[in-house]
Amino acid sequence: MLRAQPPAGWYNDPQNEAALRWWDGSSWTSQIAEAPGGGGFSPPLIPGSVAAAQEPTVVVGGRSRPLAAWWPRAGAFIIDGLISLAFSLPFLIIAVVLAAGIDWQAIDISKSGELTGISEADKVGVSLAVIIALIGSLTVGLTYQPLTMARKGEQNGRTWGMQLLGIRVVREGGEPMDYLSALIRQFLVMGLLYGVIAGLGNAVTVIGGSIAVLVAYLWPLWDAQNRAGQDFICSTHVVKD
Repeated sequence: MLRAQPPAGWYNDPQNEAALRWWDGSSWTSQIAEAPGGGGFSPPLIPGSVAAAQEPTVVVGGRSRPLAAWWPRAGAFIIDGLISLAFSLPFLIIAVVLAAGIDWQAIDISKSGELTGISEADKVGVSLAVIIALIGSLTVGLTYQPLTMARKGEQNGRTWGMQLLGIRVVREGGEPMDYLSALIRQFLVMGLLYGVIAGLGNAVTVIGGSIAVLVAYLWPLWDAQNRAGQDFICSTHVVKD
């Protein structure tokens, strides 16, 4: 849940503790008053600065955590995508080499939808290229992000991209991220489910599926708790350290 803002009133001026400044319930104003006895009093939640007072938080496992903004999340997503691509490159290179040995110009599709002009050896090459590419994608999807997020201690809930940008995924109940919960969130939801939504949606509406997935990723921009689609589905939050 979000931390409630302090009610409107006179509080210690964050720029001058010997004075009071009027807090309107959401931000500091320009109204200043002399503090009785040279000091003010502390609010239920001290708004030490405008940024601190307005920073959205979430309580996880009895601890208040600041929520990560959308840009660090997007940056971590891009970094993790590049790392995943790097791990997938050996498989992709092998698949490309196999595909490069096929005489694609000789291949045609008949009126009945059958491939013509392709030899049995080329069929085997195409099949191997596809299988190797799929094996590479599955291997990286089942290992990199789930395993890095399942690390114990300080790095729990963090991929390498999240670690670089100082954010992590936490579960609403406060339990640490384990391999299964990370696998469900990163691979099954963000990988397979979003892929199916994009594919089926685009097949019916041309770009509708891609738009739906984009909205799921952009949702933190207007959600009060900065949640994306995968956070709603998996009961998680992304917080900053």
